[in-house]
Amino acid sequence: MKPSALPAFMATALLLACQPSNPVPVEYLAIKGATLFDGTGAIRPNSIIVIREGRIESVGGPELPIPEGAEMLDLSGKFITPGLVDAHVHFGQTGFFDGRPDALDIRDTLDYAELQSYLQLHPERYYEAYLRSGVTAVYDVGGYPWTLGLQAAAENNLNAPHVAAAGPLLTPVPDENLTAINTPAQKQLLNLKSPEFGREAVRQNSSLGSKGIKIWGLDLNNAAFMESLRAVAEEVERQQNTLIVHATDLDQAKEALRLGARVLVHSVDDKLVDDEFIALAKQARAVYCPTLVVVRGYLNAYKALQSDFVLADPNRAVDSGTRNLLQSAGLFYKYMPNPDGYTDMLTRMEASLSAMDSVMATNLKRVYEAGIPIAVSTDAGNPGTLHGISIYDEMEAMQRAGIPAAEILVMGTKIGAQTMGRGDDFGTLEAGKMADLVILEQDPTQDIAHMRSITHVMRGGRLRLVNQPFATTTNPE
Repeated sequence: MKPSALPAFMATALLLACQPSNPVPVEYLAIKGATLFDGTGAIRPNSIIVIREGRIESVGGPELPIPEGAEMLDLSGKFITPGLVDAHVHFGQTGFFDGRPDALDIRDTLDYAELQSYLQLHPERYYEAYLRSGVTAVYDVGGYPWTLGLQAAAENNLNAPHVAAAGPLLTPVPDENLTAINTPAQKQLLNLKSPEFGREAVRQNSSLGSKGIKIWGLDLNNAAFMESLRAVAEEVERQQNTLIVHATDLDQAKEALRLGARVLVHSVDDKLVDDEFIALAKQARAVYCPTLVVVRGYLNAYKALQSDFVLADPNRAVDSGTRNLLQSAGLFYKYMPNPDGYTDMLTRMEASLSAMDSVMATNLKRVYEAGIPIAVSTDAGNPGTLHGISIYDEMEAMQRAGIPAAEILVMGTKIGAQTMGRGDDFGTLEAGKMADLVILEQDPTQDIAHMRSITHVMRGGRLRLVNQPFATTTNPE
């Protein structure tokens, strides 16, 4: 930060924190002096952003007119980006094994059905974790029916990110094998048992406002399932919805693209993508969501059962419930089904992950070079992949794969918003868009790890520090 900018910035911060309980509203806020990355790839040094009623009124350089009486915020020496978008999350999962009993069944201690009831009533458990990580929009690409209601409930809640949700997933897995991750009251995974069932599921989810229909795995050798899946794909198109597919094998991913999948929510990790895959992805106009870090998150969660979980969270954005579970993970080691084989399991996972990481990184670079849209996606909620802060790990893994930092920033803002179907509303800092942005100390286009230098987040025009819990600060309305 330039020394000359410090007094103005501190004065403004004090002004925001010490306003009277019924302040006189200021019609315009003008933010000036920062280097601005608008989400399109453009860079604007010494920028000015004028914000009015939660939206961007205008963006420009020093020549941009500032309305008379506007509140001024001098951010000279700082950097501004659009709010980040995580295009793959799950609100029904916690970041620990209590949300995934199929990975480690600890239901004798932590009741899974009770957890889902709690999460339905308290989605704010993760809202603040996202905002204080600079994530102002998320795409829940598969979960319980209650996740669909988050879309409307969160939209005008400035304490929440924007939410898009797909709702229950369709899968070839039989119902009897889904009992661990469904509850008696609601199902998040549905066996795709017939074409008629699939069509009805698509119609019902679409009528409830789902932003996508997700398929959890393909069974290419099951003719009855594939017939049902084709019926689903036809109905998705008829309902003008979006086909989302979890397909990590190359053959499955290709078939998903042939069926018209618009979002591939994981990397292809079994073999290198080929020219046919690239052509199919372009033809389908699909978005590639790599989720490079989620499997390693599982490994880290298993390791935490016998050692400390490394939590890089200097702003303490992670919710206290998840933090406490991770810090007491050793209490759940007793649930390991084969404790004598624990060390060997970790060794095998590490070896497998090393090979998988190499394939995923090579495929991501190939997809990028082919010009296929890529959205930053974490699969947050899975054990070891935490809501909010995992976005940094994912972006840094993408950079290690060879994607330039400036391009990752576009993938984590503009492309993510477009994947959610919200490209007209946010994802770039342009006139008419929502005032969702992040303030940084360091340049994220030089190193995407500089996204960790976040100091403030703005959602809908409300600016807040990220190193303090929202409940402890007073903010302008």
